[in-house]
Amino acid sequence: MIWEFLIRNCSLIVSGAIGTLGFCLFFRIRRDKLIYGCIGGLLTSLFYCICSDLGMSILMRNLVPAIVGTLYAEIIARIVKAPATVFLIPAVIPLTPGGTLYYTMSAIVDGDMAKAQEQGGITLLVALGIAVGIVFISVIFYQLTNWNRRLKVTKNKPWQQG
Repeated sequence: MIWEFLIRNCSLIVSGAIGTLGFCLFFRIRRDKLIYGCIGGLLTSLFYCICSDLGMSILMRNLVPAIVGTLYAEIIARIVKAPATVFLIPAVIPLTPGGTLYYTMSAIVDGDMAKAQEQGGITLLVALGIAVGIVFISVIFYQLTNWNRRLKVTKNKPWQQG
């Protein structure tokens, strides 16, 4: 079962990682951090394929990989001591709705408003899934960091509690 999944989706997963490498080079991410960016793209592509195989909706098909990619970016940023956006932007590149956005604009130019509305709705669902996934994990990590910082202050200076 796992082998069938990998054979069926191998090209999509590998192309997600290779495409992410291209964007890492475009954004001039340092050489020692390139592999981390590629792993993020590979993870989001992998989870996108898993969600697609499970028959999830378009929103969930992008929300789950965005959560995984953001979680990966936040954790790896703390390990290698770099900003999380260095790893977050490349990680969500494979999820971007480039094709549906193109078809939306093409339908608008052609005057086919029914198709434009359909493709535009799909584009918005993809963008919403990515945005909610990023915000959800980023807020959790922000709160954890803030809570940890407060805990350190009260441990060092117990008279400043409150």
